[in-house]
Parts: sequence; C-alpha cells; structure tokens
Amino acid sequence: MPDPSVTRNRVLISYSHRDRDHLERLQVHLQPLEREGRVDPWDDTRIAPGGDWRQEIEQALAAAKVAVLLVSADFLASDFIARVELPRLLRAAAEGGAVILPVNLSPCGFARSALGRFQAVNDPQRPLIRLDKAGREAVWVQVADGYWGCCRPPRPAG
Repeated sequence: MPDPSVTRNRVLISYSHRDRDHLERLQVHLQPLEREGRVDPWDDTRIAPGGDWRQEIEQALAAAKVAVLLVSADFLASDFIARVELPRLLRAAAEGGAVILPVNLSPCGFARSALGRFQAVNDPQRPLIRLDKAGREAVWVQVADGYWGCCRPPRPAG
C-alpha cells in the first residue's frame, strides 16, 4: 500500500554517468513538457555544487512517480544504483506508488536483472545503440509521450 504521506509527482531519471549523452538527449525531449508544467524531471545534474548529493537523491527517490531507467551494462554494474536506487524504486513500484520505465541503451543483462519483469520502452533486442538516429529519436519521443498525463496537469494558457 502506498504511503499517503509521500507525494509522488516527479520523473526521476536514473543512469550511469558513462551514459550521460543519452541522458542529455532525453532531457531535450522532456524540456517542452517541463516548460508546460506537465512533468518535473529530476536527475543528478540538478544537484548544485556544495549540495548534499546523497540527501538530494534520497528526496528524489521518495518523490518519484515515474522512474526512467537508462539501462546499459554500466547501469547494471553500478553499485550505487544496485544498492540504493533500485531497491527504493522497486519497492515504490510494488507498493503502487511509482511506474518503472526501462529504456535499453545497449546490449546487457536487462532480461535477467530485477528489471526484466518490467515492460521496457524499447525491445531489449533492439537497444538504442543498434538504431539509427531517427529510431533513437522515436524512442525518446515514446518516453516523453509516456509522461504527459502522469505527473502534473498542464498549466493554463496565458
């Protein structure tokens, strides 16, 4: 049962720093939705110098309504992701408070990981690095389209 004291309204993006180029492309696709007030995306690039990075990540995990996971071998190999982020997100999904959206970036052990039970945005047999530019962009559009109604209603015009 979801914790009623926790308001989940954020889109959390979890990724390996080695996959930062993919994060940046996703950010571009989410920017129009953020500007319209439809989503509140968060990733660790929003942590200001001097910020308590661990506390900020914990707060973002607690507020995640949707978790976009940029899955690669580097992502699955990350101890921080495996020990801190994924257990919290998987628990939030099991309790009905969060949606897990894996995006397969490159061939990796996605199917045999704890994430393999979640429907990925793209076929694990056709990860982003195997797609041409138009195919990669189509996946990012699909991710962005998956958000539009889940977190915040659009701001009124004017």
